[in-house]
Amino acid sequence: MQHFRLELETLQSKWSDEPNTLSLLRQKAFSRFIELGFPTKKWEDWQFTDFSPFDKTEFRMASAEDLNSAKDYHIQSIGNFYSIVILNGHYQPQLSHVPEGVTIQTLPDLLLIDELIDFSPSEENPFVALNTSLMNSGLAIGIADGIKLTKPIHYQFLTTNLTDMVMNHPRLLIQMGDNASVSIIEQYNSDSSKLYWNNCVTIVKIGLNSSLNHYRILEDTGYYTGSMEYHLQKDAALNATYFSKSSKLFRSNVRIHFQGQNAVAELNGLSLSKDNQHVDMQVIVDHQHPHCTSNQYFKYILDDYAGGVFNGRVIVRKNSQKTDSSQTNKNLLLSKTASMHSNPQLEIYADDVRCSHGSSTGQLDEDALYYLRTRGIDISAAHQLMVEGFGGEVLSKIKDESTSAYLHKQLTTWLEELNNE
Repeated sequence: MQHFRLELETLQSKWSDEPNTLSLLRQKAFSRFIELGFPTKKWEDWQFTDFSPFDKTEFRMASAEDLNSAKDYHIQSIGNFYSIVILNGHYQPQLSHVPEGVTIQTLPDLLLIDELIDFSPSEENPFVALNTSLMNSGLAIGIADGIKLTKPIHYQFLTTNLTDMVMNHPRLLIQMGDNASVSIIEQYNSDSSKLYWNNCVTIVKIGLNSSLNHYRILEDTGYYTGSMEYHLQKDAALNATYFSKSSKLFRSNVRIHFQGQNAVAELNGLSLSKDNQHVDMQVIVDHQHPHCTSNQYFKYILDDYAGGVFNGRVIVRKNSQKTDSSQTNKNLLLSKTASMHSNPQLEIYADDVRCSHGSSTGQLDEDALYYLRTRGIDISAAHQLMVEGFGGEVLSKIKDESTSAYLHKQLTTWLEELNNE
């Protein structure tokens, strides 16, 4: 823990002109982080993941030198989208482009937004506390009332050409006004051979009668921890898809807060893991108002010695009548040494609701494989067809065609690499 304290002191010495309120906030959050420590096997919601590598590895904060080493990096986009580029933890306004009605604020500006920097000392997530104390990169995306974009905003957090083991603690706020409609792609990508750690916090606020398509694409090759919060006002709609692959160690917490009636949240996810990679996801959907709908559909594909965790919980508060909620987790094990822990949960305190949950984990269906073989398809191609069909069901729910095509290609490439190993 002393290492993190030294990193905080170094950060504050470099940013000595920070307002006193932010300095005090950092100290309060760090005190909470020290009090909590990293999760252990005794923590119920964290028990299936080993977080000791974070305490054993001395990551340093990203610096200006890390940006210099990445100056020749070629920025690529999934499609013809608006863009926001973060390179080795540094915002690149000259590479970013957003339309009228959308504003970008950087970390100094974020001090004006209490929701973004506020930190409750009762927070039980040590990674959020650490993010608050070491927050070194922050952006707020503001969408004005009535804005309806015809193409997505592509937020790229890119890590490349590192010379040391680096950590970043970015915070992103997406603030939507009323009667707005946008799509945002939040992508984390890397080609770095050095071990690194991105510890991210994203807070999304969706205004009255607004709709958001949110696609989070995680292709980090290092360690990743993330916390996401969505706050849905009356008649708001969220359609979110989470795609992850490549991370050595992955933990993501997602929480939905329904803050008005008739809101809808559709959550879908596909995780690909191989070798000794580990992916751990917790989703909590909190129904606090009546007449709201939530659907969760998450799939994992695991090979080699990979491990997966899905911990999903739906909470229906008292008086949240007419809630309609479903939760499904399906997992495909491509080897006998892969492992999966699935724990769907319901907490219902209202009586006029419709809620369901289910989970299944298994291997490829031998009868289906036999059927494909009888049609002249070799065993390798048959395996690939079945796995692509399993994962593609999630990706087919993505509304943007370019993003869907990109992720289908990532799935196909990942499977081809498995077959060639």
